Amino acid sequence: MELQNFVIEVIETIGGVVELLEYGLCYAMIPEEYSYTFNGKTEILLAFDFEVAQENPESEFVTFGSFILDQIMNIASKKAISTVRYVIADNISLSNAEEKIKKHLNIERGVMKILNEQEVMGRWICFNYRVGYTADERVEELRDVWINLQNGEVDNEIRDNKSSLFIENDLQYIYKLPSQIKTITAFEKASKEIKIVAKESSSKIINRLEFNGEIIRIEEYYDEIEKENLKLMERKGITQKRKTELLEKCESYKLEREKQKSEMKNKYTVDIDISLDYGIVYIIPLIEYEVQVILRGIEDIKKLYYNPVLKCF
Repeated sequence: MELQNFVIEVIETIGGVVELLEYGLCYAMIPEEYSYTFNGKTEILLAFDFEVAQENPESEFVTFGSFILDQIMNIASKKAISTVRYVIADNISLSNAEEKIKKHLNIERGVMKILNEQEVMGRWICFNYRVGYTADERVEELRDVWINLQNGEVDNEIRDNKSSLFIENDLQYIYKLPSQIKTITAFEKASKEIKIVAKESSSKIINRLEFNGEIIRIEEYYDEIEKENLKLMERKGITQKRKTELLEKCESYKLEREKQKSEMKNKYTVDIDISLDYGIVYIIPLIEYEVQVILRGIEDIKKLYYNPVLKCF
């Protein structure tokens, strides 16, 4: 639940503590200096699901437009949350490294040799965006885009496994930083990605079959009216004045047809607005491998990073 994760991250960032009690229900302890923001409360039961909120009437239901979320958003805006988090790794090592690297690189016949191995400080940036979709109604959602600074790519794997990252606020390891892309480059990459994601999500909001059905209904309705008008114009004995009136009606119906189609298109068009709420830099200890690969007489030097937290390259 992106909204729940966002609220928890903000509370923890200001020094609070959040305990997950069950699905959609959390117990939050707010630092004394922020109690005024929540009507003097330092302990709040937060519900992120409507049914859970109903089952726990003493809880505060957190959703877009709610008092709690508005206060959390105000805190996030005023503090301009952008912070660094250090991820703990229990064991920074890889057994049978050569074999596992060969498997990762899919090397069966070639020759591979590890030239160098060292611990480094890997960095990821999590950009959290608030995305709004406006059609007949407006809905909002929070979306994370993670950028791996080692290769400059969007990293959905670490995003999907972020719950397995154990965080410390203080630096636990001192290793060198490997070659990494610039933060502005990561931001540009994330901005492009969120636009693609938002566009895909907006297409799910609109029922295209329903839209096409409405357009067909409008076309058929005005086709019938125009047919009736033509029949009236073909009647014997019709005066020129009456004929002129019917022709004017035809033109009027054409304008009404286009107007209704335009209104229907607007109804089924989603306007997207995107804003960056915050960014978090995650420092994760990695093992950097420099390997030599010889395949069909061609030598290649590759650099790989093993993540001991997610147990993958």
